[in-house]
Amino acid sequence: MEKQVETILGHTVVDFLSVEWIKYTMFHIEEKYLHVPMLVFRLIEKDNKFEKFVECINAFEGNSKWVVFRNPFSRKENYILSIYELKEMYQIDKEELPSQREYFGDGYEKICDNAISDIVELTEHIKNWFAESDVKADFTIRI
Repeated sequence: MEKQVETILGHTVVDFLSVEWIKYTMFHIEEKYLHVPMLVFRLIEKDNKFEKFVECINAFEGNSKWVVFRNPFSRKENYILSIYELKEMYQIDKEELPSQREYFGDGYEKICDNAISDIVELTEHIKNWFAESDVKADFTIRI
């Protein structure tokens, strides 16, 4: 697996959204089971592009169901792009929140593998979605 896969989605997201801050690395190739792959970012402003982006992510059909949601534990308005199961996990009270490995149990590594295997295809899906929509972006191919 190429090291660029860790950050490819983050670089694509900044091409389409007005991002104030982003954690480009979704996972670490050397420790791919450290946590479920996720892209964490904060917007300068929520606009029409963000709504189109959420619609785009919801329309993606990969090995995992992907979603964009506001991080309920963030003091600032940070968003997470990750798998649906992670959003469900974040619904638990912060004081009772187990580790991801504990929460997902025996299926944890498969969940990580499925999410990682979707990243390149999800990136292409976003590029194609915006290329076909009325919301344009600055394209920079980063594969």
